[in-house]
Amino acid sequence: MKNSVKILILFLSVCSLNTCNEKQENGKKPDMIVEYEVTPIPGGATITYSIPDDPDILYVMAEYERNGEPFTERSSTYKNQVTIEGFNTLEPVSATLYTVSRSGKVKSDPLPVEFTPLESPISLTFKSTEIIPTFGGVVVVWTNTTRTDLNVFFMVDSLGTLVEKGVVFSSLASVRRSFRGFDNVETTFAVRYEDKWGNVSDTFYFTGTPLFEIEIPKPWIDIRALIPYDNTSVNSATYAFEKIWSGIIGNNRYLSAMGSAGSSVTFDFGQLAKLSRMAIWPYPDRNRPAADAIYQQVNVLEFEMWGTALSPSELPVADRPYWLHPFSSAQQGQKLPDHTFMDDWEYLGRHAVTRLDLLGATDDEIFAQGEAGHQFDISDLCGPVRIIRFFPIATFGGSPPPNNYWQICELGFWGELVNNP
Repeated sequence: MKNSVKILILFLSVCSLNTCNEKQENGKKPDMIVEYEVTPIPGGATITYSIPDDPDILYVMAEYERNGEPFTERSSTYKNQVTIEGFNTLEPVSATLYTVSRSGKVKSDPLPVEFTPLESPISLTFKSTEIIPTFGGVVVVWTNTTRTDLNVFFMVDSLGTLVEKGVVFSSLASVRRSFRGFDNVETTFAVRYEDKWGNVSDTFYFTGTPLFEIEIPKPWIDIRALIPYDNTSVNSATYAFEKIWSGIIGNNRYLSAMGSAGSSVTFDFGQLAKLSRMAIWPYPDRNRPAADAIYQQVNVLEFEMWGTALSPSELPVADRPYWLHPFSSAQQGQKLPDHTFMDDWEYLGRHAVTRLDLLGATDDEIFAQGEAGHQFDISDLCGPVRIIRFFPIATFGGSPPPNNYWQICELGFWGELVNNP
């Protein structure tokens, strides 16, 4: 009998404890939010509030629907605001705010909130779009002031059907992207955007004719041996100068010999060409972080180019001072003469690589730029050229490149071939 009484008392104690724990776990409703302010933002709103003086509140929760699906946003008590975004509408949006207890199981009474979002990021980006004809294609320009993650779909019209030609991921504030490889015929181009919330923009259309160009045929001719102060290669077939025009993007590069006489290299197209643009591909070491792989190491970050219509046999190769550049003049300790090749050759511009890592780009965007090549337009005021003298001005290590040590995966030139006189 005594044992039965003990078991009954223990049973009642356990039941009482469980009931007590359940009450503590569930508890009373936490105090609801009373004071708040709603500030519309592009595609949503920020709700700022005063958190009630209730120690049992763990976080604030906003519940709402977007495109017919339920969503929840949470904000800890260390903050006094919650942001709701992702709408592509100018219609009023309803949301409900709750405070939630520390058990996470009890919500306060609801606080209905309504707001009208400002014009959405994807709509603003769509309205900023421009498509401009360029050599071999078009340039697409857009702004993304909120820096929302966007997929940008580039398409062309083929017999009434839009055919996708490329997808770009970008969160940069301002983008100017070229799409090349199109014939010199009237073409309808199209662009559409999709944001990270699944919203899709209207389609932007443009009909125009790309300017005529072809890629300058490869291989080219190495004439560094003729030019005083030109750079020499590492003594290895792996890094041979001809790698610059191999057409292989990736595990392939020209690597200069550290400490060689100069920074420049010179090569011959073998025919005259009126240039429209060029591209330089860095050596993309995928074993390194993106910014390191594309912009650091000894990849060229800034360069200038000079060109001449002369053939190699017409060059004054014996006049060594004539070939001095300010870099090689300083390196060789020689005074720059009054007349150099720079007075006779066509100046093809000084160009600097756009450092996407400094603009907040993602690793995927940075690697994509490296794989697409750094593209640069060449002024249409420049005359036809046959020989190019390429001067690396800076690497990540400094300017001029320390020890004249630099690398390139590939070079490419486009334009129009000119009949020799």
